[in-house]
Amino acid sequence: MCTCGDCAPSSAPTPSRRSATWATALSPAERWAVPLWAVFAIGNSALMWVVPGAETIPFHLVWISLALVYGVRPWPVPATLAVCLGVAVATGAPLWQHAHSKVIAFEETAEIPLMCLLFLVMVWHVRRRTAAVAEARLAASRERVAHEMTERFVRIATHELRTPITVARGYAEMLQLDSSDPGQASDVSVVVDELGKLSRITGRLAALAWAHQDARDGALVLDLGALVQRVARRWAPVVDGTIRVESAPTPVAGDEERMETALDCLVENAIRHGRAPIALRVRQDASAAVVEVEDHGPGIAPARARELLRGSDSPYSPRSGLGLMIAQGIVEAHSGRIALTRAPSGGLKATIHLPRLRPE
Repeated sequence: MCTCGDCAPSSAPTPSRRSATWATALSPAERWAVPLWAVFAIGNSALMWVVPGAETIPFHLVWISLALVYGVRPWPVPATLAVCLGVAVATGAPLWQHAHSKVIAFEETAEIPLMCLLFLVMVWHVRRRTAAVAEARLAASRERVAHEMTERFVRIATHELRTPITVARGYAEMLQLDSSDPGQASDVSVVVDELGKLSRITGRLAALAWAHQDARDGALVLDLGALVQRVARRWAPVVDGTIRVESAPTPVAGDEERMETALDCLVENAIRHGRAPIALRVRQDASAAVVEVEDHGPGIAPARARELLRGSDSPYSPRSGLGLMIAQGIVEAHSGRIALTRAPSGGLKATIHLPRLRPE
């Protein structure tokens, strides 16, 4: 007996297996809709023969139930046309007979083609909606796959680039220290600076890759007030201590490391593009915990900053706003939002709104 992969039994489902799988995929309502409707329609069609002169009620009940069952479980076009023709004959025969017997007027038989037309118009709308929903789901699936592939590429690329950049920068720094030629030392310093930029870019791309991951799973309680004070102490030497902090204990649910990264991005953006002093404020309003990072101009215009949030520039531009994108991704992963406005001081004010931590 052959045991190779080519001779192994195929795992593809047989027709009977496919039909069984399709049947089990149907909900109870879909499985029983057609048989129950058939019984109901046959009963009302028979009732039309029994009650001449009052057949309009069972007539309309048959067509209404047909529209309902089609909405629950649509059929292919040939089957739909066949069912429509069958219902038209079944309900039209007693109407025609009663009109021929002069129990009702012949004008009543006009309802037969009208109900057929109305049903077919409904079928057209249902099929259009079904096609639109399927197309939207397919587009969403493609977008999700593209996002996952992009995120995976960024993760792999940044991981693979970090090691050679670090090694190259180490050797360049050694050459810079050992060089006795001023011209060569100047050239090597340019290489060191450029490698430093590459290192910062890869770090930010890595941060951007995980920034949008949902932070609600496994979230812990953190104090925004204490976090802002810690961020201010770390950045104070960069701006000669000109960081003003107004904070109060403000508990929220989230990932402390990622929120610290978001604040670092906003403070760095204020330092690079604005003027000291930098103001950090934490407060609570009726529905949210609020963190404000404000510089004193000229900074970036709010409209321009909002463009950078959408990633309109190249990530290699010195004013690319990659830090703003990272901060926005982290805040949105915490079910929050960032607003960028013009500060009274003339600079840019970035305001983070996070859901308040509700007591148990």
